[in-house]
Amino acid sequence: MTQMRSWAQSVTAALLVVLVATLATVTASDGDARGSESVRMVQTTQAPGEAAARPNIVFVLTDDMRDDDLDHMPITRRLLADEGMEFTDAISPHPLCCPARAQLATGQYAQNNGVQHNRGVHGGFSALDPTQEASSWFRDSGYRTGFVGKFLNGYHPGDVRPAGWTHWNALTRGVYDYVDFTMSGDGDPERFTDSYVTTVIEERTNADIREFAVSGDPFVVYAWHLAPHYRIAAEGGRGLPPAEPQDRDLFTDERPSAFDSPAFDEADVSDQPAYLRRLAPVSREEVARENTARLRSLQSVDRAVGSLVQTLEEQGVLDDTYVVFTSDNGYSLGEHRFVGKDVLTDEALQVPLLVRGPGIEPGSTSSLPVTLVDLPATFAALTDVAPQWLVDGTSLAPTLRGEQQLFRDTTLIQTGRTLGDGWSHRGVRTDRYLYGTDGVDGFIYDRLLDPDETVNLIDDPDYAEVRAALERRRADLVGCAGWTCNQVFGPLPDPSS
Repeated sequence: MTQMRSWAQSVTAALLVVLVATLATVTASDGDARGSESVRMVQTTQAPGEAAARPNIVFVLTDDMRDDDLDHMPITRRLLADEGMEFTDAISPHPLCCPARAQLATGQYAQNNGVQHNRGVHGGFSALDPTQEASSWFRDSGYRTGFVGKFLNGYHPGDVRPAGWTHWNALTRGVYDYVDFTMSGDGDPERFTDSYVTTVIEERTNADIREFAVSGDPFVVYAWHLAPHYRIAAEGGRGLPPAEPQDRDLFTDERPSAFDSPAFDEADVSDQPAYLRRLAPVSREEVARENTARLRSLQSVDRAVGSLVQTLEEQGVLDDTYVVFTSDNGYSLGEHRFVGKDVLTDEALQVPLLVRGPGIEPGSTSSLPVTLVDLPATFAALTDVAPQWLVDGTSLAPTLRGEQQLFRDTTLIQTGRTLGDGWSHRGVRTDRYLYGTDGVDGFIYDRLLDPDETVNLIDDPDYAEVRAALERRRADLVGCAGWTCNQVFGPLPDPSS
């Protein structure tokens, strides 16, 4: 294993040299065009102090949480955003539960980790190589590790336990039930029939932290919650997520933020891609009910974050711990007549991302266009742990420390399907444009002029050069691996008119 780690460190160093050289010499690959987009160089406030030599990581994940849902989680905002950094342009570049979680488990895009959908031959836990799961990086470097909550879709009681976890407490049955579920329990499964899943995840997470803190060893703990995902009970069928008793009367008159978007229940979707073009108008009443239920279910997560921070403080390790909070994907609540995820619109792509920890300036923000794929690389950098395989993300550690950071200007985005080659729409996202295609059906949104993405410009002759340039970038990125996923392409052409 020592030889493998040394080899990985050498490869990583070599790749960094290649990346630096490439970024230093790259020119605009889209010809002589001059556009409004440029290399991203972001300056954040210099953070005081130095990071701990062996810091801890606690990673809190929600399921299907919208970025603006964070406005209704005051404890999380106070303890993490106000005491750390908020990334204001974070996305889940493959916005569906299992592919998103596979990216977090491996640090790789789906073309490299094999998980393209929730189901089918290219989807679910069965599509993941369980030896390619990043907890082993930390275990092999002396960290204690704990996982609690929802892992990848299709993870069942008889499935292999990823080897890198000291404690493994994954949901295995009734995963979406909220009140009737089974957890793996470190090889001693435990069924819960009168407990609320968020509370159980909270308690098991805090127990791991207490145990690891007493040992004196550094630790990595993942708390992956179910809320605010819709409920699927044992008898089947989709329902609203239930709330704990104290939250059942909250947000009764709350107006969904989606109602204020020009894209909500879009009147004319005839120019949209086919998966939106076929949709019927949505019900405002149903959207409002779902929004209320989702916000209610998130209140227990909000309290769990507060409990987590309190536990870290009580154990004397808060100042040595990075606490990270995000969601596996966003969620559309009627924008473009769509309710759900697994589409390439900003409502489904955008996720909250907060990081608190040593060396991070309280109340700071970053506008870097970061993704979930960047988090494993970031965790490795913060803990000085070498990834044991090539990762596709970029470490955000320099930005967290308040340093300038050269960053990609084009991000791969994609969705999968259960049939064929496992791919649906694949595209790119830049400062200005959102572009995707399945080879036949496609879209371009000019988010500078149309931030709500209501006008599809895919056939607009004024955007022909833009489309060609974006397609070249897409073609370059769909097979990317490692540093090639993080290129700086340079300016895009402006529309011809």
